[in-house]
Amino acid sequence: MNDLVTQKIEQSIRDRKGLHMQFEQNVKTYKPFLELEKRAFEEGSLDKKTKELMALSIAIVDKCEPCMEWHLEQAILVGASDANIYETIDVAIEMGGGQAGAYARFVLKALEYFRKKHPVSKS
Repeated sequence: MNDLVTQKIEQSIRDRKGLHMQFEQNVKTYKPFLELEKRAFEEGSLDKKTKELMALSIAIVDKCEPCMEWHLEQAILVGASDANIYETIDVAIEMGGGQAGAYARFVLKALEYFRKKHPVSKS
């Protein structure tokens, strides 16, 4: 994997973790946003995996690489397969056209990164 892409992903993770407390202490909308996120991704008539894949597709169309990185890892952690990720990219490209296709390349690099971090169980 390209070292620059790895660095970008790892910097995004460090930034999120490192700035969490600063946001929590100073940004009035941050705690309510975290509560909204928690409620939005709770199991309901849609499972968490489906919701994370939906969010990933939206992140691709919105061109938000930190969002792509976050929702991709969350989808993987709840069992999303590579096939699920590729179909999610299909939907994003249909909705977002060529720009979504270009940003989806970041998702493929991040998928490679997270599959090394969270290998798929063979059992």
